[in-house]
Amino acid sequence: MTAEASGGPSPAELAGYVRVARDHREHERYHSVLKLEESAAWRRDSNALKLLAARWSGSPAPDRLDPAHGAVGCVDLNDPAVVATTGILFMEGESEPAEITALRSRFEQAAVRYQQLSRWLNDHMTAEWPRLRSLLVPDLVEAARPRFRALTRTTEAANAYSLVARLLDSAVHTLKVQDLTPEGVRRDPAAAAKMVLTASWFIDSAASALAEAGAQLGLSDPDWSSFIALAEA
Repeated sequence: MTAEASGGPSPAELAGYVRVARDHREHERYHSVLKLEESAAWRRDSNALKLLAARWSGSPAPDRLDPAHGAVGCVDLNDPAVVATTGILFMEGESEPAEITALRSRFEQAAVRYQQLSRWLNDHMTAEWPRLRSLLVPDLVEAARPRFRALTRTTEAANAYSLVARLLDSAVHTLKVQDLTPEGVRRDPAAAAKMVLTASWFIDSAASALAEAGAQLGLSDPDWSSFIALAEA
């Protein structure tokens, strides 16, 4: 008895499933690496915030420099390693460093992007689970197992992206609540340090969740290939 006769997909439908599998295998090869790279970039930004928090929690502030003769840095607020690696430079008489504004904006955009991606993936996975049940027939059940393993990981990724978005949104909120102008930080350096350190924790958590999702997607590669081989056998 053929797969179609036992309630399985038609040859055309099965060929369509295989085409989808080929496309998504290549797509996930790209995205599994992209997620790891993005996670690493987030951790670098988070580490910069940790260094600033440590700086502000440290010894009493030294005398401030007079900006009358040029744009001078805030020696009590800047960390040389942060300035050298990220460009974040607090300057006397100036507003929030442009690099912090850009950092917050990147995470705000990433939160929106991952929330949208989560919804998009969830919509597709909601349709895919019942569609692929047609593979659960004797002639195709061995091919179904790796296909459902890949489907499970993609579904888990959709859920992970929603968590990533929530964590990043919380980090952005924390960085918006805290006044990060030189005057705002100097008003209560210890409090500013606590806020920035909390934002860093949210970012670290988002980076970890994203890295795990990317690593899990990478594990689907042999399952995609196994499904294709078994479905075409």
